[in-house]
Amino acid sequence: MSRLPADRVIIGMMAAVVVLITLISPAPSGYLPVLLVGIFAALYWWIRNWHDRFFYLVCSGIVLVAVCGAGSTWEGLIIAWMVAGILATVTGVTVSVHDLPAVLAGGAATILITLMIELANHALLPIAILCGMTLGFLAVIIIRDYRFQKQYSGAPK
Repeated sequence: MSRLPADRVIIGMMAAVVVLITLISPAPSGYLPVLLVGIFAALYWWIRNWHDRFFYLVCSGIVLVAVCGAGSTWEGLIIAWMVAGILATVTGVTVSVHDLPAVLAGGAATILITLMIELANHALLPIAILCGMTLGFLAVIIIRDYRFQKQYSGAPK
């Protein structure tokens, strides 16, 4: 019996979570999150061979996270983690045992920031902190990829 790829499992789990949360605690947006999960999954399937599909998945994932987060901050966090997992599989990023502490630290940081948002009842400072951390992580990834490409493309050092 063949195993399903990780991205399909995550999309299925994301759809199940959104449907379950929409049925348990209806949000002001109604069934819009369910529709957006369907659009995200259809978009993922439709552009699976495109070179720049990461950008389109990020854009549709942000809309999905924003709408889910409008109903419940914790639902938005869970969906953000799932979208990040799908984007990681799209880019070929795999998590090994050596990466586990960094992944757990990132998950703990997002939980703490979400908790700060819930307790403070406003989101400007926690979101600014989260954006700063995200930009820092992206800068590190971009610099690492640049150095890797420079080293293995035969460019002079």
